[in-house]
Amino acid sequence: MTKYLDKYTKEIEEILRIDDKKTNWKRVLDDHRVIIEFMQHERLIHLLVTLAFGLGFLMMMGVTLVGQIDILGWVDLLLLALLLPYIWHYFRLENGVQKLYKLDGKIRGKI
Repeated sequence: MTKYLDKYTKEIEEILRIDDKKTNWKRVLDDHRVIIEFMQHERLIHLLVTLAFGLGFLMMMGVTLVGQIDILGWVDLLLLALLLPYIWHYFRLENGVQKLYKLDGKIRGKI
């Protein structure tokens, strides 16, 4: 998903850079807003998954610490190993959507 977002961002930046007089900026803006909605939905789903993994990790850590069950430490490490990439991916999605908002403003400036 982040590759798609990066590719799309570069395409829009290129359209803005070229600034062709024949460009239908209203259509570009409408299409861009559809992509923003799509990416906002994607970001929401990834936020929910990240929060679920984070909650699972915290609950498992609590069980491990309160129950003093050492073998569950491996489960904690596994959940942490899954949680960190989710956090990184969500971070990249969030920053990508913020770039889309900035590009939205630039496109509106062309209209």
